[in-house]
Parts: sequence; C-alpha cells; structure tokens
Amino acid sequence: MMTFFACSKSELQRTIRREMATGVQQDSVFLGLKFGIELQDFYDHCRELNLKGIVKEGPRNMSVEYLFKDSLDNPIAFNFYAHKNNQEGRNQRIHQYNTTFYYYAFALNRHLQSDHLIKMLPSVLMDWYGGNEPFTMVKDGKEHIYKIDGNRMIDLFIFDESTVVATYYDLSHLYPELRK
Repeated sequence: MMTFFACSKSELQRTIRREMATGVQQDSVFLGLKFGIELQDFYDHCRELNLKGIVKEGPRNMSVEYLFKDSLDNPIAFNFYAHKNNQEGRNQRIHQYNTTFYYYAFALNRHLQSDHLIKMLPSVLMDWYGGNEPFTMVKDGKEHIYKIDGNRMIDLFIFDESTVVATYYDLSHLYPELRK
C-alpha cells in the first residue's frame, strides 16, 4: 500500500509552484483525451470510444462511463465529463475534467464503499501516470489526495459512501503566471 504525507495549504501551493517551474507539460489525461482540446473534439473522441465498445453512456446519460479492473479486487466504474467553461459554443477548450469512481457492484457492500476505494486509487493513478507520489491534505474539513505532475493536478476526495470524486486540472490554465 502506498504511503502518503500530510500537507498544509502552503505546502500544496509550493508543490504547485515547484511542478509548474519544471516546465513539464502533462496534457494526457485518460483514454486518449487531453487538456486543451476543443469541446467538439471531446464529443467526437467519446463517440469513437463508444463505437469501439470501450465506453458507454454513464448514469442518467450525464457522463461517459469506462469500466475497468486494473488488477483490483472488484470492477470499478469511472465516469467522466469535460468541464464546460464560460465560453460559448463547441470550440471552447477543455482544461478540467470532472470524474467519479465507484465500485460497480457497490449496493451497500461495506467492503465496496468509498473509504475502501479511495485507498486503492492512488495505486491506480501511479499505474496510469507514474511520476510523483500522491499526498494528502485536509481541505474544507475533508481529506483530499493530490497527485501533481507538471501542469496536471488530480484532486481526489470521498463524496459519499459509494463515490470518490476526482477532478483533473490543467494548472497552466489555472495559474498562467507560473508557466515556465
């Protein structure tokens, strides 16, 4: 199991500054999606993934769902959607992805609740991306796990008894003044 270190808000800001100072641009997010693509490209890419049987419509048709096993004990549903910014139209650029993880067979099984899942996800993120180790920080009374590599920051936290939220941020868009 991975070890985490606790971090204060100022340490989080220092980590962001340090990673941005590297000049490393990590635009790859997941399943071939990237930061900076246009919203229409997101729709088109997801449609292609759906036609190949890799993803399907998520709950209430409000997200895209990818089911994965990644050597874990039970299948996990990964739902995602591009965060729409204030720009109009389908040519707006994507700099944030909102995602959720939950055990596909949740149904109130205690061993399949979010407090168990969040302990597994840092290993999944390390398998997917490599790079820096995740670390923990309390924010707004909730424990968050952060993984920051260059401009890509992933923020994980427990939403409810079944769901872990993970937000992917393009730090170069959030903090353009820190770009190298």
